[in-house]
Amino acid sequence: MLRGERIYLTPLDVANAETARAWINDPEINRWMLSGHIPVSRQAEEAFYEAVERNAAAGTGHVFEVRTLDGDRYIGNCGLDGVSLVHRTGEVGIVIGELAEQGKGYGADAIRTLLRFAFDTLGLHTVHISYIEGNERAAHLYPKLGFSHAGRFREHVFLAGAYHDLVMLDMTEAEWREQRGK
Repeated sequence: MLRGERIYLTPLDVANAETARAWINDPEINRWMLSGHIPVSRQAEEAFYEAVERNAAAGTGHVFEVRTLDGDRYIGNCGLDGVSLVHRTGEVGIVIGELAEQGKGYGADAIRTLLRFAFDTLGLHTVHISYIEGNERAAHLYPKLGFSHAGRFREHVFLAGAYHDLVMLDMTEAEWREQRGK
């Protein structure tokens, strides 16, 4: 278990797969997700959980449930994908699937907790995160957490009948330590 200030991260539990699948298939939740808006079947969700286990065993990915410390509510998922222990890099992804829990700081706490895991436990050097242009919550939150603008892929994401830029941000281990006063 990885403990934050208001949340904790724990490995995915396949018993919660249907809850996660409902989030992914909800247009209010998947609006800004890079996975797109194609409905996810039960079989596809099972395959995702199997891939998560393979990636964790290989050390190339770590996906967690986001749970509240107050009430132990399962509210989302976050993780590191594309982890390279050679280059010491990884990519952050997050979804707070419970609409009622969005905008309350749980996502920020989950990302901070995940960054601590990435830099302090895995020894990564650089972590990146991206968002679809127009996602104002991400555009505000990620720089606030210490991520710096790294670039964009122009018209990279096809969403709701139009192309959108994918905005990329990153953070180095030194920046992480500096912002924490270490």
